[in-house]
Amino acid sequence: MRPLLAVVLALALAFPAAAAPLEGPDLLLEVRLGKHAVSDALGAYQQGGRIYLPLGELARLLTIAVRSEPSARLASGYILTERRGFRLDLAALVVLREGRSEAVDPALVLLRDDDLYVESGLLARWLPIDLEVDMASLLLKVAPREKLPLQARLERQNAALRPGAEAQRNFPRVPLPYAMAEVPFVDQTLALEHRRVHGRTISALRYAGFATGDLLGMEAALYVSEGNHATDPTARFTLARHDPEAGMLGFLKARSVALGSVSAPALAHIAPRSVTGNGFLVSNRPLSQPSRFDRHTFQGDLAPGWDVELYYNDALVAVAQAGAEGKYRFEDQPLNYGPNEFRLVFHGPLGQLRVERHSFLLEESMLATGALHYTASVLRAAQGARHAQAQLDLGLGRQLSATAALTSQNEGEQARRYASVGLHGFWGGVIGTAALARSSDHGKLAQIGLKTRIGNMAVGASRAWTENFTSELYLRGAKVRLRDEMSIDGLLGGGLALPVALLARRDRLESGPDNIEVSARVAAYRFSTAFSQALRWQSIGGRKQADAATQISRRIAGFGLLAQLHYMLEPNTTLSSLALAADRHLGDGYVANAGASRSFHDPQLRFHAGLNRGMGRFGFGLGAWYSRREGFGAGVQLFLALGRDPRRGQWLTDAAPMAANGSAAVRVFLDKNRNGVADGDDEAVPAAGFLINGSGSMARTDAQGLAWLGRLTPNQAHDIAIDPATLEDPRWQARLPGMRVVARAGKIGQLNFAIGITGEIDGTTYLVSNDIRRAVGDFEVELVDASGRVAATATSSSDGYYVMAGINPGSYLLRLAPAQLARLGMQPPPVMAVTMDDEGNFLNGKDFVVRQ
Repeated sequence: MRPLLAVVLALALAFPAAAAPLEGPDLLLEVRLGKHAVSDALGAYQQGGRIYLPLGELARLLTIAVRSEPSARLASGYILTERRGFRLDLAALVVLREGRSEAVDPALVLLRDDDLYVESGLLARWLPIDLEVDMASLLLKVAPREKLPLQARLERQNAALRPGAEAQRNFPRVPLPYAMAEVPFVDQTLALEHRRVHGRTISALRYAGFATGDLLGMEAALYVSEGNHATDPTARFTLARHDPEAGMLGFLKARSVALGSVSAPALAHIAPRSVTGNGFLVSNRPLSQPSRFDRHTFQGDLAPGWDVELYYNDALVAVAQAGAEGKYRFEDQPLNYGPNEFRLVFHGPLGQLRVERHSFLLEESMLATGALHYTASVLRAAQGARHAQAQLDLGLGRQLSATAALTSQNEGEQARRYASVGLHGFWGGVIGTAALARSSDHGKLAQIGLKTRIGNMAVGASRAWTENFTSELYLRGAKVRLRDEMSIDGLLGGGLALPVALLARRDRLESGPDNIEVSARVAAYRFSTAFSQALRWQSIGGRKQADAATQISRRIAGFGLLAQLHYMLEPNTTLSSLALAADRHLGDGYVANAGASRSFHDPQLRFHAGLNRGMGRFGFGLGAWYSRREGFGAGVQLFLALGRDPRRGQWLTDAAPMAANGSAAVRVFLDKNRNGVADGDDEAVPAAGFLINGSGSMARTDAQGLAWLGRLTPNQAHDIAIDPATLEDPRWQARLPGMRVVARAGKIGQLNFAIGITGEIDGTTYLVSNDIRRAVGDFEVELVDASGRVAATATSSSDGYYVMAGINPGSYLLRLAPAQLARLGMQPPPVMAVTMDDEGNFLNGKDFVVRQ
């Protein structure tokens, strides 16, 4: 398999004409209006220190009536009211706003085929909004200076929903059948390194590949790596199936089944880390819920050279790099009462950047009464250790659930088994937990805990009693008798809103002084500068030690600057390490970087510099470094993500990974014969846009009506709909309101959206009383199709006028609502037979006269 992947990489680079590059803007930003996600993929360009945003697309997302015409070098419309006109003429370099004319600096507007991109500061001055671009999380924050129509619409939607509920779109689910074999998606990295140390020349060639796709009717994932400073190559292979609707294995109602390389989840009080090895796993736990009631483990695939930062409620918590097996893992992250917002920021070796977001609300994770969740696994871990584990969660009531677990660990002749039970309850604003555990060597543990929220702070406390209990969390040599823990996490400082966290632990031992550990962190982001400070103090066996780490990053004058300092505070105040780095975006995806680092414990100064391109058809990087110990070195890296579009029959290549995500190949066509299939004289619909989970997407159909929707999070449902605002003719309407797809890694869902021509029916409702006829409103008008179903409704306004829009061709009966007339004691007027033709012509003057 490894030689095959290398051949694929070589062929893709050698024959660029055979591939369809995934070109586009430099950045993809999530757009947030307050707490609402307006779009998760707004394209933007970065040149130096400037960010250019699409005028037409952003205005459309925010419901501002400004439309761009890139081919004419124009944008026109109005701001909130028609009296506040807007017109940008890029050819004349002038903008007309509310009757005033201003000159436009051509350096602040970029002309692209899809839109006019305006520098963010200038765009905020033109539109009634303030804009803040958070490059660390690829987030565009919109703060309106005046109320937008979009805000009013969101308020109406929220008022119609019960607290905590989400809109139920009820889109039909489109199945993605499993295939016996399909062309996989492959992420590949090839690195050549050459260094000279003390007169000796060393060269190394490294390769890593990650492939996903259907195989043997399951989801297959293969990772291989060799030449990565290891004597033997690394490989792992998994076959799995996932079903969010729990439809697998009959009465077991499983949501996940996996064979090969699998991971058993961590266990409270026993194993703080998940165990990975070859075996099998079956579970019916919801795929989007925490791995434990008050804890969650983040793990996934990560290519060599990549690193990932974990942010919790906007504070940097941890950083991980790709391990030898090509995975990252953040174990057992605590969840607090209230919102738990996590952000994973992935950094590629060539400047690639992508963001994943996960949100958990602990008080809403309680199981329904009678609901049972389970996970069972058997595997052989490293060094041949055997591991078997089973976990159960049972809903006992609306506010109470129970948990139980059994695990067996066998390493050679040594075997250890554990059993544990627990309760989780939610009362008012307090979450309570209690647990009991017992080991096969007669060790015992009991624990209670509470979590709540005080103002902006989530507060938690727990106490555990042990008797001869040992595990990975309670080491045999320590002999812990009593363990107290306390945590505080939240926002401090009112308007400044500094994310802070404090964790304290005290172990009372059977003999000797207490072991105490305290850690704290604070973060801030202001004026394009991010600051984080971490502090740890501990007393182990009476020996005290404290260290701290400071990180500052800032973007200024087109440069990104980063400084990291680690230092000891106790027993002695000394510097441990210092690192400085700078980068500059040069446009077209190119990034130059340079930096220096110094270790003070073992005096070592290292310099490095590089030029990377992490966007486009493939990524590459050139780098060089020097240190007295390592000597001089230089290297080149190539990265290529490769897949095949079944619609176009073309290869897709990208400099950003694709194998870990799902995708959809979409066809949009004008369904003239109304059979739902693209055939006959049906026409392709170009420039059609999409809504994904209610947020706008930058993807548009081409001249053939085809579009590619990538970066779909696997094993999650995605509601995909046509954005009606992007359709060329206002009479056009999708036959289906949307489709639901459960994406999976390496799988391409093929969707067909049929667009129909619709028409309108209008008229007036009259009331005749005492031989006087007058227009009267509030009458309910119904349109009934051939099956007797009410296809559309309308209510006449105060002047009696009504209009029904979006009516599909066909024969109907038009009537006033019988139920309303019966309630009012009125005689129904005659029912009218109407026919909407295939051209969607308007049917006017369909009046009703009601007599008293």
